[in-house]
Amino acid sequence: MSPSTKIKIQRLKKILSIVILMGLAIAAVVYEEISYNEIKCTGLVVKLDSENEKPLLGKQDINLMVTNQGSDYFLNKPLNEISLHQIEQRVKRIPLVKSCEAHHDFSGKIIISVKEYNPIARILRFTSGVSNLRDQYVTQEGRLISTSDLFTPRILVVSGPFFKDSRRDLRDPRGKTLLPFLEFINQDEFWKAQIAQIIVAEDGGIVMVPTMGKTYIDFGLPIHIETKFKKLALFYKKIIPNKGWNTYSWIHLKYKNQVICDY
Repeated sequence: MSPSTKIKIQRLKKILSIVILMGLAIAAVVYEEISYNEIKCTGLVVKLDSENEKPLLGKQDINLMVTNQGSDYFLNKPLNEISLHQIEQRVKRIPLVKSCEAHHDFSGKIIISVKEYNPIARILRFTSGVSNLRDQYVTQEGRLISTSDLFTPRILVVSGPFFKDSRRDLRDPRGKTLLPFLEFINQDEFWKAQIAQIIVAEDGGIVMVPTMGKTYIDFGLPIHIETKFKKLALFYKKIIPNKGWNTYSWIHLKYKNQVICDY
């Protein structure tokens, strides 16, 4: 057999291999489509992704939302008649849901993957001058969402005239100045344990209420955040051991390069 003939045979084998592989791929797609059309729903599986101490959502609540409060029953319904997009949109209507993705497997189960928000603070509406509204969580993105009936996370409590407007969103220009302050405390285990509540004035000025003692901390506007907390840490380290927790009624951090205390 001549070298040129061998080359032609090798090329022919490659072409045949490609054709066979393409045929198998097309057959697999067709088989999958036919099989998919024949499969009926055998159940719903909810996978909940939570970064909170305990989930704020219950799987039963998600199931009820998916089935439109039980009126849209999926069991034994052909999968090709079930809109995964509609399922995702229904779940996303739950305020505590950050994201949702739905898909099915060949056993007929619909898998719903849900990620819930990780709130960084809780707004006390009653003490903010809005007694007819429920408290709200503040998310890392600055959204205000409803609280959970299932679990109350241990997060910073905030109140004050700044939140009097029930439609206020911390994603607006004024609210964005407060978010880094809330996030700073939320990410620092020491300050998270030390600060029980913050009160935010209409102009954005902050007063912190510590978990220990009866001293109020006048933080001022949420600027130079790290510098102010360094001053407070130094005060805790140098002054508190000598003077005690309840010596001063106020600690002022808003003045540059100094800490001023009132008896």
